[in-house]
Amino acid sequence: MASIAKLSIRGVRSFSPDDEEQVIAFCFPLTIIVGANGCGKTTIIESLKYAVTGSLPPGNKSGQSFVHDPKSIGNPSVKAAIKLRFTARTGASMIVMRCMEVTQKKSSQSFKALDGTIRMMDPNTGERVVMSHKCTELDKTIPSLMGVSKPILEHVVFCHQEDSSWPLQEGAVLKKRFDDIFDSTRYAKALVAIKESRKSYFSDMKDMKAELEGLNSHKHAANGFKNELEATKDNISAVEDEIQKFQAQIVEEESKATEARAVLNQVHEFSERLTFKQSDLEKEDAVLEQVQKSLGEKDMTQTHSYEELKQMLRELDDAHHGNQASRDLMEKESEVRSIQNTLERLRKKTNELNSVRGKLDAEQEAHNTTLRTRFTLMEDIFRRHKIEMECGTTQDDDDGLTQNTTTTLSTMLSSVNTHDHTITNEDMAAFTRALDEREKDIMRRVDEAKRRHRDEDDAIQKEISDLQAKKSAVEIDRKRTEAAKDEARRELQNISTQSSSAYNRVKKSDVDEAKRAAVELAKSRDEMNNDPRREEITREIRVQEDRLKTISVKIEQDTNLRNQLRELSDEQNEIDMLEKQVTQEYEILEEKLRDASYLLQTHHESHVKITPDDPVIPLEHLLDNIRNKKLNADDDVTRCNDAVAEVMKKQSEKKALQGSYQQRMAQLTQKKNMLNRPEGGVNKINSVIRAIVRFDKDTIDPGRINDNTNPSEVLAYLGEQINDYSNVDVKPEAIKRVLKRLKKMAQNNMECPCCARAFHENDEINAFQSRILELSDESVSELMVTQDGVAKARDAIERYEKWRKTISENIHEHIEYTRIVAEIKETEALLAGEGQAELKEVEAELKLEEEKLADKREMANELQGLLQTVSSLHETGTRVWEKRGQVKEKKEKLELQSFAKIDDPRNLKTVEGDLATASSEKEAAYTQINHLNNEQKTLNEKISRVTNQASAAERTAREKEEAYNRDQQSSKRKDELNNLLQKYNAEEKDLEKRFAPIRKSLMQKESDRTRMRDTNSHEANALQEEMKQFDKDYERLREINDKVDFFVKSRKLEEMQEIARKLAHNSESISSEEQRLASMKPEIERLKKEVEDSDRQKGIINQNIDLLKHRRKVDKLEEEIKQLTREHNAMGGKEASRKAKSAQQAIADLKESIAKENGKREGLAAQRRALKRKLNEEEYKDVETRHRMKMIDYETTNLVVQDLDKYYDALDKALLSFHGLKIGEINKIIRELWTLTYKGEDITSIQIVSGQDSSSRANRSYNYRIVMEKGNSQMDMRGRCSAGQRVLASIVIRLALAETFCLNCGVMALDEPTTNLDYENKKGLAIALAQIIASRAAQSNFQLVVITHDEDFVSMMKNELSSQTGFNMPERYYQVSREEGHDGKFYSKIHAVDFDEL
Repeated sequence: MASIAKLSIRGVRSFSPDDEEQVIAFCFPLTIIVGANGCGKTTIIESLKYAVTGSLPPGNKSGQSFVHDPKSIGNPSVKAAIKLRFTARTGASMIVMRCMEVTQKKSSQSFKALDGTIRMMDPNTGERVVMSHKCTELDKTIPSLMGVSKPILEHVVFCHQEDSSWPLQEGAVLKKRFDDIFDSTRYAKALVAIKESRKSYFSDMKDMKAELEGLNSHKHAANGFKNELEATKDNISAVEDEIQKFQAQIVEEESKATEARAVLNQVHEFSERLTFKQSDLEKEDAVLEQVQKSLGEKDMTQTHSYEELKQMLRELDDAHHGNQASRDLMEKESEVRSIQNTLERLRKKTNELNSVRGKLDAEQEAHNTTLRTRFTLMEDIFRRHKIEMECGTTQDDDDGLTQNTTTTLSTMLSSVNTHDHTITNEDMAAFTRALDEREKDIMRRVDEAKRRHRDEDDAIQKEISDLQAKKSAVEIDRKRTEAAKDEARRELQNISTQSSSAYNRVKKSDVDEAKRAAVELAKSRDEMNNDPRREEITREIRVQEDRLKTISVKIEQDTNLRNQLRELSDEQNEIDMLEKQVTQEYEILEEKLRDASYLLQTHHESHVKITPDDPVIPLEHLLDNIRNKKLNADDDVTRCNDAVAEVMKKQSEKKALQGSYQQRMAQLTQKKNMLNRPEGGVNKINSVIRAIVRFDKDTIDPGRINDNTNPSEVLAYLGEQINDYSNVDVKPEAIKRVLKRLKKMAQNNMECPCCARAFHENDEINAFQSRILELSDESVSELMVTQDGVAKARDAIERYEKWRKTISENIHEHIEYTRIVAEIKETEALLAGEGQAELKEVEAELKLEEEKLADKREMANELQGLLQTVSSLHETGTRVWEKRGQVKEKKEKLELQSFAKIDDPRNLKTVEGDLATASSEKEAAYTQINHLNNEQKTLNEKISRVTNQASAAERTAREKEEAYNRDQQSSKRKDELNNLLQKYNAEEKDLEKRFAPIRKSLMQKESDRTRMRDTNSHEANALQEEMKQFDKDYERLREINDKVDFFVKSRKLEEMQEIARKLAHNSESISSEEQRLASMKPEIERLKKEVEDSDRQKGIINQNIDLLKHRRKVDKLEEEIKQLTREHNAMGGKEASRKAKSAQQAIADLKESIAKENGKREGLAAQRRALKRKLNEEEYKDVETRHRMKMIDYETTNLVVQDLDKYYDALDKALLSFHGLKIGEINKIIRELWTLTYKGEDITSIQIVSGQDSSSRANRSYNYRIVMEKGNSQMDMRGRCSAGQRVLASIVIRLALAETFCLNCGVMALDEPTTNLDYENKKGLAIALAQIIASRAAQSNFQLVVITHDEDFVSMMKNELSSQTGFNMPERYYQVSREEGHDGKFYSKIHAVDFDEL
């Protein structure tokens, strides 16, 4: 059971936050805490309550006033801590620690509860474990560990003094407290929730019944549609078998066609290679023809080999042939670049020098400005500070001799040159010396003023200090006298207050009479303590206690027997319930099997029969069969998936081929567009052709040269034109020399030198010579051309060369463009051909396979649903079989237990009757013990009363004797104090006379000192200002002089002259280099012309070398084409083509047959789809499953409604029984305690009356009130009882609640229980508490904590406890007091005091 061990407090209420923790250790069975009002006793209860529940005291919802006030100790924040060591109901020792913090803000305080901790010992390892919790978690954890609910801890166990009378508060508060204590609100809400749930389920059940009837009619209609669907599926299967046979034949023909196509593909590949090679040959022929035509007569390939042309090219590159002009040109260009670099470097240097010169000019201007500023500053200093000096200068006289003269500063300044303001070094040095002298003079004046002021101030301050010392001495004497006088007055007043009047003064005879009365009362007390009846009562109580123990043992044995009998009864009930469940589940199993009969019959599994004894094996066989059929159906789906994938693969291949054609088409179009771009070679060639047509429009043949003419033909035409116009550009002298040589050759050889035709007659040779003479005559010869014709011929040749060059550079692009246009036409033909037809055939085949796959998947899904249904049936059957086994096992076990455990022949009813009899005997024993305790209590009350009277008499005697002695001493001390006051009055008058003249003199001196300090301060400030201004001017002059000196020392003028000289030199160098550069330009132009002639000759040789390379490439391509042609003819393409056509025809016939069968299947499939659509309609889809599930929902909902009715009745009866039982127990304890404690005659007893708030059971709630019995009548106690009766009733009710509900926790705390109680009721309360302690002392964890300021009540408790037996008296009690701390403030302290000193 739970208990509390130790509590430590720091920083709570009046407990110091800085000193050590105040600790209190709780005793068993009683802990008494005593202290005056306001010392902090109630804080202990508040701390206990906060530690276990986290609830703040009444009126401290925000928590600021629960923690020590930060303002009282001057800190911005205060932290408080409460530690409680307690024993949990499990017996484990734990420590809970809660911390708080209050922070003082500007106008308010903020409270913060910090996280708490629980510390315990790990039972396994023995180590200390600390767990941190949030406050809300800790508030739930601690009550759970102590085994008591939070309301009991708050309102019963640790009830606050201000809240202790809650049982007699208004009805709403009382109802809430008792509802929390009984925890009845939760169960009332549960009743309401059960009723609402039952209503909801009953409404759902009615709706389900209506839906079930509709589903039953739909189920019968769906069965008819399913039969029609099965017949349609059989017809479709027959058609599909025919289609599969045709498809197998198609596969054979396709394999033949595939082999033929493979051969055709190889032939096609060879044809493509041959076509590509022929295309390359055409390109090379075109290029070769173009190159030949472009060379024309410059073709040297017939007369020179490849090596000879290479040698000619190397000779042109040699230094002794064509390379000397190129090297000379390079040398000249290198020299030009060197000159240009030199010019750039000189110009850059000139720019740098100009930049430096600009900078020096700016510095010179700044220097002149500085000189002017210095001169102006010197004039200002001269006027402001009145500087006077004499300057010694050296001058030449008229005779050429030097002599020294003296001038003043004003003369020097007026003689300075106003243009450049130059001052000589001697004048500047003299001016500086004058300034130094002036500075020393000012500083000397400042020091003299300071020294004079200090001396004057020290003199008058000394006089003031002397006067202040005299004044302080007089004031000290006055204060000392006044303090002594006040002390004497206070003491005299205290004596007057404490002393008794003459009428009440204690006499010597009164003291003797009090002592005699105390002795007589002590004698009576001793006689009563020795009364033998007290021991007899104790013996009788022990006899009754022994009898009570015997009855308790018998009750415990009968209770164990009753529990065993109840266990057997529970086992039998459980067996009955299992048998009922087996019967219900078997019926459900049979119903499920009937619902699945249609699907089982569809799949030829309608032969299943089950029995109640073994329903598992038939269902296992059925499950295996359905699982195998499901696997076969999955295999069919897989095969159909593979077939669909194969057809989709064909479709993808066809689409990929079409895509490749389209991609090739896009690529070719892109290339065509790129070649046909405006700046491309094709457009350039077309532009050249149009230009040629325009240029030669008078002589050109339109049929030969037009927009469609091949570029190679255009090149041939241009070559012819160039040759024709080249002959024009021949000089007449050269033509005459050639004709003369031809004439000579004809005479010598007698044949034509041009055609080698022999001259047989003289006429022929004469005619030849005449023709030669005609050609040599410039006036008639067509070979002689004028200069104008030569110019036109040259212009035409340049045009033709330019056009030939353009065509030669771009002829490759034109050839490629022509090839791409042809390939685009071929690709378009392929796209529009048989590829589209083949793709449509594949798509039709794919559609057919997908429909077949859908049918197979539907069959697999049906089997999957059936498999799940059969699995559910198997699980239900297994569960029925297992529960039958459990019933059998439990019956056997019950028989064994009934024979083995119970030897007593009594039944449950007899045992319960014996228990009731034993309980009555136990109650009678308790009544006898209470009677004896009451008798013993009466004797103890008499003894206590006499003991108190004796103690009071002794205390009165002591007090009277002490009062008599105090009166005698006070009279003597009064006379002494009156004499002392007269002496102090005389001393005060004398000190007042001495004080007046001293104060007057002191005030006069302080006024003089103030005037003197003001005058001196004004003078010092003026001197300081003068000194400050002088230092500022002097410092500024120094800075300017430093700038002037720096400029002079830096030699800037010499640097400017040097830069001017360098600039002039650079200008001359630049002019020289520019003249040199101009003289080299004609030579460079001549060398460039020579190099260009050499490059033209090398270009012709390179073209001849390229011509030879193209001829070799053409020969190689012709050889490769011959080889490929031989291989292509040997591959047998014609035979393969014949086989492919034959296979294609057979496939077409078979596909036609398949199409007919597909037509039949389409009709059947349409019929099947119509039936499926009908079955997939909302009213028929899954109608069997929905019917079955709805039936299950209906039956289970019906069971739920029945169960909720049972739960509601059981909970309602249990709540009524529990509430009535607990109220009865509490009222019984209240009657006993009230009879024991209340000593009045008006109230016989009190009790708690509980009335039901509403007639409806679902909204069951209870109202509570406290009533009192006066005679035979009952009335509400609230408002009709006194304050003392209210306090006593509240304590009794709390004790009764603790007795009833605190079964796991024996702790009870009473805070100021004697408030408003008179002596008799306090006495009764003390007796009741003593008896409670005595009766419950056997409980190892019973703890009563009493906090009070009433010492009489504590004495009563001590006397009553001493008269009880069966427990040990407490060793100590605790004293709480306010004591002064180290900071001078008073804090609450707890001290343990020996109980014997109480």
